Amino acid sequence: MTTFASDGFLSDEIVGYEADIDARYREKWQLAGAANQLAHTIVFSIQIQTDRLHDLLLAALLARQTGTFQAFLLLARKGLIHQSEMIVRNLAESMFIVGAIRKDTGFADRFVLADEISRKRSLIRLNQDRQRRGEQPDEQAVAVIAELEGRIRNGKLEQPTTERIAEIAGLSSYYDTLYGLFSLAVHSSSRSLDKAIRADSTGKVIAIEYGPEVEGFDMHFDYAISMALYVLHEVAQHFGIDVRPIEELQKRNDQLAGNA
Repeated sequence: MTTFASDGFLSDEIVGYEADIDARYREKWQLAGAANQLAHTIVFSIQIQTDRLHDLLLAALLARQTGTFQAFLLLARKGLIHQSEMIVRNLAESMFIVGAIRKDTGFADRFVLADEISRKRSLIRLNQDRQRRGEQPDEQAVAVIAELEGRIRNGKLEQPTTERIAEIAGLSSYYDTLYGLFSLAVHSSSRSLDKAIRADSTGKVIAIEYGPEVEGFDMHFDYAISMALYVLHEVAQHFGIDVRPIEELQKRNDQLAGNA
């Protein structure tokens, strides 16, 4: 049997921690499981019209959000609290896009076209890397960059920030609180790194904090479930699917989070 000291989160010993986490958050696990099952029912039942951009985007975003939600649950069950925060942040990003598509009928087209800007930036960086290595720029990439610049200029394309997308979706409160907080984990900020160090009362470092967490996941579960259900609700409404089962789970989540 492998131990945490030898294999960390990949060890056999982690099973014991999983049992502790299951017990600690039993009701939230049950709710998360119900949300996950409902998401799969909807994912595999929606009827997509291939000539409708909204159908394609919302269906794809629901599938992505469902997989990301499961990734959060897998990480949380292992006690990987900081890594789960990265996933919760990603859940928020998908939620903002879904909300913006639903609130602003023209956003879907702008969202897709904005990818031209990302593509141009990627090609520019690739050529910059070639130059740093003493190589000539790729001529085909240079031609594509020029073509993309024309499309961007003529179409007056802009790439909205995550903050702006959240604003369009009417979800700025999530951006101002949750998104900013969990961005600390994503970007390895000095404040988030403080959590990896244990010090005594004098401030002297006495140990590195590395291991599974059992406590502290309440907010993570509340937000992850809430965002998964938000996306599910918006997509279900778009495709004309009964949202009452989703709303029942939303009420239950509010109760467990103490918001009801």
